[in-house]
Amino acid sequence: MADLELEKLILHFEQSNKAESKSPRTIFWYSEILTGFARFLTSTSRRIVLTEFNILVVREFIIHEQERGLSPFTIQGKVRTLKVFASWLFNEGYTTDNLLHNLKLPKAPANLIEPLTSTEIDLLVKCQNPLTSLGCRNIAILIILLDTGVRVSELCGLRSNDAHVEEGYLKVMGKGSKERVVPIGGLAQKMLWRYVIHFRPQPVIDADDFIFLTLDGKPLCSNAIKLLLKRWGKKAGVPRIHAHLCRHTYATNFLNFKCGDVFRLQQWVTPDWRWCASMSTTPRLRP
Repeated sequence: MADLELEKLILHFEQSNKAESKSPRTIFWYSEILTGFARFLTSTSRRIVLTEFNILVVREFIIHEQERGLSPFTIQGKVRTLKVFASWLFNEGYTTDNLLHNLKLPKAPANLIEPLTSTEIDLLVKCQNPLTSLGCRNIAILIILLDTGVRVSELCGLRSNDAHVEEGYLKVMGKGSKERVVPIGGLAQKMLWRYVIHFRPQPVIDADDFIFLTLDGKPLCSNAIKLLLKRWGKKAGVPRIHAHLCRHTYATNFLNFKCGDVFRLQQWVTPDWRWCASMSTTPRLRP
């Protein structure tokens, strides 16, 4: 086993992740980091074999990445991936024990994330015209992000059949292809109805009946919304706005305004099958 080629093991790991239906983004991230570790072995005149994947070499790899000036969070993410790979090697029987079990994650600064203030949110909203197709859609996107805490990928994946606007909830597809239900407030309901009834274009492909579309009827992708928020923030004087900050703002306000405790919050941001099962089948959003 010691002389097994690491590149073939990485390929096997990638196929295993695909078989377990992990997201393409996660699979790509894992493969990129492990391939980077293999390149590090080559740069240090080591063989790219299993015996070189050990805690001492990984620690040397961490120091190498730190000296490159990478972010502590990036390095921590790489180490997490290497630990996941080590656990997989053990579970698959390639190693007799978990090679990185005793490896501690390098520390990263615990920066305090300030949620968006009401003033900043007002600046963002006032920067858009709700009586235009683009402005109405953008305001609806911002309000949904702030009102539900959904991820951008979940927002982009919303279809007409997933939006129960009159009943006050959305059904989203989260990480790992897990569905969950999130409630929406009155303002989000109003903006969604305004967008859908007056400004939402006809989808280019009827089968792609996503709620949020480009002006020419094509589905919005995650990168498009991230870029939208970046440009929008600069124009409104709120350059720190980004998608995850909206999610953080939602969670902070949820607790600050005593909407519930952390356990109830977890129900909204992660799958909870018992709660979802209690939702009755109801009429859905009209296209």
